[in-house]
Amino acid sequence: MIDSSSRPPERVSTGIPGLDTVLCGGFRKARTYMVMGLPGSGKTILANQVCFHHAAEGGRVLYITLLAESHTELVGNLSSLSFFDASRLPETITYLSAFNVLEQGGLEALAELLRREIRNQQVSLLVLDGLVAAEELAPSAQALKKFIHGLQVVTNLVGCTTLVLTTGGGKGIQAEYTMVDGLILLQQRMLGPRALRELIVRKFRGSAHLLGRHSFDITSKGLEVYPRLETITATNAASENAGDARCAFGIPGLDTMLSGGLPMGSTTLLLGPSGSGKTLLGIHFLAEGARRGERSHYFAFYDAPRRMLAQTASVGLDLEPFIAQGSLEVSFRAPTETILDQLGVQLLAAIRERGVRRIFLDGYDALLKASVRRARVARFLAALVNECRARGVTLLLTVETTTAFGPEVKLPMQGISMVAENILFLRSVELHSELRRFISILKERNSDYDGTLRELLISKQGLSVGTSFADAQMLMTGLARVPAAASSTKRPRPRKGK
Repeated sequence: MIDSSSRPPERVSTGIPGLDTVLCGGFRKARTYMVMGLPGSGKTILANQVCFHHAAEGGRVLYITLLAESHTELVGNLSSLSFFDASRLPETITYLSAFNVLEQGGLEALAELLRREIRNQQVSLLVLDGLVAAEELAPSAQALKKFIHGLQVVTNLVGCTTLVLTTGGGKGIQAEYTMVDGLILLQQRMLGPRALRELIVRKFRGSAHLLGRHSFDITSKGLEVYPRLETITATNAASENAGDARCAFGIPGLDTMLSGGLPMGSTTLLLGPSGSGKTLLGIHFLAEGARRGERSHYFAFYDAPRRMLAQTASVGLDLEPFIAQGSLEVSFRAPTETILDQLGVQLLAAIRERGVRRIFLDGYDALLKASVRRARVARFLAALVNECRARGVTLLLTVETTTAFGPEVKLPMQGISMVAENILFLRSVELHSELRRFISILKERNSDYDGTLRELLISKQGLSVGTSFADAQMLMTGLARVPAAASSTKRPRPRKGK
């Protein structure tokens, strides 16, 4: 005899981006799953998206509705979505209303209709939309349980996977819902003026799945699920051994301070107030990577690509050739109602699918705005950092300080050591009645570095790091003191840059 217990269960792909990841491969074949959510939560779109994907894969679909909505209305609403394919109707996808059958003959008549149609059409995927109607007409809770059990027996025998859609009738999760093999909840929460859609797998019998809340969105393409980054990153993987490899900025003076550049696979915070040069520094880092043949990616939140290209060109940095050849990727998303895990999915795609080696994430504050729970951003970043370490990707993140001058600089989060190995501090300082930029290395883990405060110069020729401010003290406060004997000779300073 052959022991089949160790064989992985056969899966039915949903075709919904991210959902198969949450379900660790998709639905199990010949099992029954319930999708529960209030009206407008996305149940019907989810089910139909699965149906059209299943039909495209060669399956046969039966969609039974117990609702008063006509098929003409249903198909009309779906026709605007990109997954809808009218050529599938009715050969591989059949829509059938059973509202009158249920109303006139009850659950027994409905069960008989389902058995007959499943066998006659050799259905491999069944959707029963509107269980709440059956609940209302059921003579008792026991009768409803019997109906669900009978449906499971029939579909399991013929190898048909079943999705049952219900609103729950406002009664929450009832005892009969626990009979199915899986329960997926779709929710829409209001957070102030903002609405957030979330998917939760409350039960998934016989298979692992990703726990917790996962954000999703509904667009013209249908549903797209964004698994929570902390659940899908390589948190337990060993870090790639980059040895003594360095990632240079290509900026004269700065690479010398860093003993050749940042350690490959490390994470660096660029800390400083607005206008101190953080963005230009990060873009310079990406351009140097592209120049060396390392694919680099710029995640921008504040400057659209056209504006960014104009700004970098004004300091002698021409990025368009790198973008044209694909060695530099640029993504832009306005920091309005971005979904944090949508950004996480895009970051992982850049790392895992396109082999990006340098990433510049320009805006810690934008991550805070994208997260509905501010305390979660630190965990999100920790997961991203672990993924980058495991794959030898070097990450830069800008963090804007709240004050431009003063003796105190607050770090953005507690436990910053778990996120960043290196911190570069940029600031402007008043010296001889003139604002001048400087850069210093606050931290570079397991590496020698030059701790001197040196001037950061931004001109039409580009960025460079000059000498230290030997004639000044207390530069870190932003209010420098110059000894009386020091020369007060001034020299013109370039003023361009960000």
